[in-house]
Amino acid sequence: MKRRQQLAIDLSRKIPDCMVGVDFGHGCLMVDNRIFAFTRSDESAALKLPEARIAELLAGDGEMYNLTMGQRTMREWIVVPNIIAPANLPLLIEARAYLASLPQEKRRKPTKKSSKKAVKKIAAKTAKKSTKKATRTR
Repeated sequence: MKRRQQLAIDLSRKIPDCMVGVDFGHGCLMVDNRIFAFTRSDESAALKLPEARIAELLAGDGEMYNLTMGQRTMREWIVVPNIIAPANLPLLIEARAYLASLPQEKRRKPTKKSSKKAVKKIAAKTAKKSTKKATRTR
């Protein structure tokens, strides 16, 4: 087990009604199968909070920073260093409450891409039906 996954397990013991999972090697803290925090290899964690709250945190403390994935800065995610510190526990609880307050999105199943064979079958069936109708009307 990686250190960041163990860190997530340790944090989950301090937060009520929280589940632990693993996503892309990160230890994730979840509520209703949605991630509200995930640990990182440097013992920091990314937390999901409202944009206004993140702006407050960034203005007050120089250690926290926005989460950047690739070239994209995530609006509702902030990285908190030394997440295991007792002073950061209220932020974790706040992130859990924030995510729990959001409506749960119903995800659509991705549409299946038609294969060439399936397209040919459908075309053949419709062509067959149209020729049958044409011969009946004569």
